[in-house]
This record gives sequence, C-alpha cells and structure tokens, in this order.
Amino acid sequence: MIKRAGIWMLTACVVLAAFAAAVTAEERPLIPDFSLESNRGEVVSLSDYAGEIVVLNFWATWCPHCRSEMPELQKLHDYFEETGAGKLLLINQIDGVRETRASAAKYLADNGYDLLNLYDDHTLVGYYIFGVPGLPATVVVDREGRLASAVLGPVGFEKLLEMIGEIE
Repeated sequence: MIKRAGIWMLTACVVLAAFAAAVTAEERPLIPDFSLESNRGEVVSLSDYAGEIVVLNFWATWCPHCRSEMPELQKLHDYFEETGAGKLLLINQIDGVRETRASAAKYLADNGYDLLNLYDDHTLVGYYIFGVPGLPATVVVDREGRLASAVLGPVGFEKLLEMIGEIE
C-alpha cells in the first residue's frame, strides 16, 4: 500500500511538471504529513509549516549534483530567512552505508552550510511517500500542503524562485 502511494506520488510529480499550467490548486495532490529527526536534534514534521510554502530537497553527500546545487539552496535558505516567504527542508537520504548522519553533518559543517537537514533513515519519506527515482530531487509544497511542482536533477536559485512564484 505504501509502495503504491509512492508510485502514485511520483506519477503525480511527472504529470504536474508536464501540465502545471492546466492544474488548479484544488487538483494538486495533498502531501501526507511526515516527521523526521533533524541535524539540530529535534523532530520536524511537514505539518509544522502548515500555511507556508515549503521546498523539500532530497539529497546525499555522495551525489555530485546534490553537492553542486548546495550553494543555490543556501541562497534560497537565506532568502527565506530574510523575507519569510517560505521554508527550505533538506531531506538527507540515509542508507546507513554510503550515506550516514555523520557524513551529512560533516559535509554541511565543512562547507559552512547553515541548513535544516532532516534525516530520512532508509529513505522512507523519499521512496515511499514521494517515489524519488534519483537525486537530487526538489519538491515545492504550497500553503495548503499540496504538491505544487517538482524537479529531478539540480536546480538553481532563480528556478526555485520561479517555481515558488508560480503558486503565489
């Protein structure tokens, strides 16, 4: 059942990306709530940001495209902090072998990134809720908690602003 929901969500992402202009806000799929532990030692839920635009970025330290887009995500984080226009949540795809909490924490600290990172142990959120087929993947959630847009692959600051602007 959970696997089917992930496949459905991925299909919804593809359809939404292809036909974004034709989809009304009410037709967008509602994102199920989830809770993950953060790099700050607290449990963070998507519902904590109800009424806000939320950008979710699925990533791992071993992924070269994830590392290349990290400065752009830091810019988005700084923009959100300045303007209050939304919230960025990194969702670190932890497998316990190639990617660990320690490797993620070290990467962020070594590179001076001040980003809220959620540990998706065994990629439960990435795989079962969103059906993320590869990294990086970025999802924009609108103020009603619905899937607004998604991108598979690296994304820049300007594209992120464009994605957010499409739902405001």
